[in-house]
Amino acid sequence: MSDLQNAVNDALTRVAVIAGLGGIAVVHILQAPEAFESTFYVGFLFCCAVVVSLVLAAAVAASSDSRVLEAAGGFASLVLLLYVISRCFGLPAFTDDVGVWNEPLGLVSMVFEGLVICVTAATMSAPRMATAPMRRPEPQPS
Repeated sequence: MSDLQNAVNDALTRVAVIAGLGGIAVVHILQAPEAFESTFYVGFLFCCAVVVSLVLAAAVAASSDSRVLEAAGGFASLVLLLYVISRCFGLPAFTDDVGVWNEPLGLVSMVFEGLVICVTAATMSAPRMATAPMRRPEPQPS
């Protein structure tokens, strides 16, 4: 793969992850007031999700370090896992959403989280180019 292709792939990956993290932040901003009304700590977790999303989006924009992408993927996985747990079993003192899978903002959030997870997983599993050119073995004298 050429340097140009690597640069384009890196830019597209970072833009997709930044968009996904931004989407996660927006959804949680919109849902935070209702979450605070239900259970304070869930509202607080929503605010934490917004802050972490924005910090990670800024880090992805500023760095090509693969660890930042891994952190973004891990964060999105955690948010998605907590969403699934809240819908399957409920959270302590918060069982209002058990079985409610058709909430529009919840579905949108799952799409954004899935985007970040898929893009980071694909990037992390992509074969890496060797940094040094391969050398031909020198022939052995007979």
